[in-house]
Amino acid sequence: MGVLDDLTRSFGPEALEPTTGVGTGPHNWQLLCTCGHLRRYHSEDIGGAFVLASPIDKTLGDGRQFSYRQRFTGCRGAMVSRGVPTAREENDTAGDPVTRIEILLPTCPCTKFREVAKVDRPNRYFNQRVPDKKDDPLRHPMTVGLRAMSTFLSRRRRALSDPSWAAAEADRRFEWTHRRCALSKCEETDDVWAVFINSDGDSELRCSKHR
Repeated sequence: MGVLDDLTRSFGPEALEPTTGVGTGPHNWQLLCTCGHLRRYHSEDIGGAFVLASPIDKTLGDGRQFSYRQRFTGCRGAMVSRGVPTAREENDTAGDPVTRIEILLPTCPCTKFREVAKVDRPNRYFNQRVPDKKDDPLRHPMTVGLRAMSTFLSRRRRALSDPSWAAAEADRRFEWTHRRCALSKCEETDDVWAVFINSDGDSELRCSKHR
């Protein structure tokens, strides 16, 4: 059974209702966290690979030294609404060196990168927002990301001539690497999906009995 068949078996045919998705490119496998966002959006101190801007040290026109640094802890995988701040600054312009620290703000409540899958050419499909209401598993960023990828593939030219191609390509591009219900005494690996487990937005893999 393919991943899309598995998704619809768990949540019904509405799980594949259309969403938007764009982008193509060479093969590029990326690791996916249980929060539904990619490893490259998680900071290194929580197990991710987020790349901070290079530090800057230079001499200003008045001879003072200037220092610029970025700091970040958490996950920035979720898109944010327009106007929502994504960083704040801490400045010490009176000291020497003049110091500016840009603190990048998380956009997802995830506090530890936990690999559950890998995705080939994820584009922006797995940058889904964290919903306000967290009681619907179909609104989890991972599930929404799978729908977005499925919709994009179903609109490709090859899918129009061969309806089975999109499902086969989705199976190839999404591969589970760690799939087991997170409850300690549960060994279930079938019908397991990422869901929110509290109002704070923490995510875990849960089987149908425990979600």
